[in-house]
Amino acid sequence: MRPPQSKDARQIACCVNDADMARNLARLPHPYAPSDAEAWVTYANKARAQGSEYAFVITHQEAGVIGSVGFNRTVGDTWETGYWVDKAVQGRGVATEAARALLAWGEAQFGVSKFVAGHFQDNPASGRVLEKLGFQRVGEKMMFSQGRGGKDRAWRYALDASGEVASGYA
Repeated sequence: MRPPQSKDARQIACCVNDADMARNLARLPHPYAPSDAEAWVTYANKARAQGSEYAFVITHQEAGVIGSVGFNRTVGDTWETGYWVDKAVQGRGVATEAARALLAWGEAQFGVSKFVAGHFQDNPASGRVLEKLGFQRVGEKMMFSQGRGGKDRAWRYALDASGEVASGYA
């Protein structure tokens, strides 16, 4: 894992320019062009410099960029985490391994230990990743997705954080 770079834009766009991928992420439009990826890299690096969000690309020695994982501050000392991995590596533990490394990095770097996350209810694979990481399902709420064109039902999870924060009621 490493921070995203401009040179990653074309490969990021290739990984996520997929209608199904966009449906499962909040901020991903579809179609997704290299210019969208370049804008995201710029945004991610600016947010990192401000200390509000930390995004990483997941890389493979031969394949290059195969996913992304990150977290951003929500309420107080609680951070929301999210991830995606290329369809070619889904189901192989890549998201779990990367998210586990991210959570450990956040704790070592900043003392962050409270996390929340969510996934759309028709994407149970993401819930399995969260459960492997120790997250507990604490509720549901309507969450926005650009790829869905609006809100849809999502499960909310917490790891050492309050269910109210995870569900957006704090």
